[in-house]
Amino acid sequence: MKKLLVFMAFAGYAMAMCATNYTCHLKVDINGNVTEQDEILVEVNENNGVYDLSLKNFCMIADEQKIPVGTIAVSGVEGIDEFGYTTVTINAPIEIESGDDPQYEGQWFGPELGAVPVNMTARFIDTALNADIDIVLGDMVIAVSVFGVAPAESLKGDVNGDGNVNISDINSIIGIILSD
Repeated sequence: MKKLLVFMAFAGYAMAMCATNYTCHLKVDINGNVTEQDEILVEVNENNGVYDLSLKNFCMIADEQKIPVGTIAVSGVEGIDEFGYTTVTINAPIEIESGDDPQYEGQWFGPELGAVPVNMTARFIDTALNADIDIVLGDMVIAVSVFGVAPAESLKGDVNGDGNVNISDINSIIGIILSD
């Protein structure tokens, strides 16, 4: 009986929660100084029309040196489906989280800023994403533009966020269910 409940919970969760990882090109404009940067991962999670988006391990470039900022994440934002794509918009202060890139461990300065005003509009379909993010720091506006594509095989069901859909996702769900 317990196995059946675990399976039913997993099936329901997999249908309700979808994740897509986009590999994006990044352009950053700081007061007119524009830099283009390496590819960056943007993760979009959807749960019944409500979205969580995260720009992972965001770094700025100044004098050809990377400055680790952190992960810009917004959650619980309602999406609007129109003309074949989804639009997510937010204009609110957010807390920038530490990134998870080990080469910058302990160097992420975004969390030290506290809540920063962010204005973001993201448009996406299963295979492509375009987002414009304005981060306001006093008189300075950091304009971040990302455009990217998702893998040909969309990663629906990647529960543990490792970039793969595999048995470890099922183990994560079972662990969540059994820990309650």
